[in-house]
Amino acid sequence: MSTIEKRIQKFYRTPVPNDITFEDVEALAAYYGCLIRTGGNHSKKVVHIASGTVIPLPIHGKYIKEAYVRELKNYLIRSGRIRYEI
Repeated sequence: MSTIEKRIQKFYRTPVPNDITFEDVEALAAYYGCLIRTGGNHSKKVVHIASGTVIPLPIHGKYIKEAYVRELKNYLIRSGRIRYEI
């Protein structure tokens, strides 16, 4: 199993995992065609330029909070960008 497949499985676990790192999100964003933009001292954004969607990801420590993981997951489901079936 490749690294991206492991990250995808971790990202789509239920309940929402609280051990998702920014590196995981960065790899998943690239895989699903999104970009990462910086937005200040402790903030990054996942941006999908074609749809104009911006999801802020405040970075405080090693892990991203569950609420932001859930928001990103919901966007990927709504947009039909999911290429992976659990």
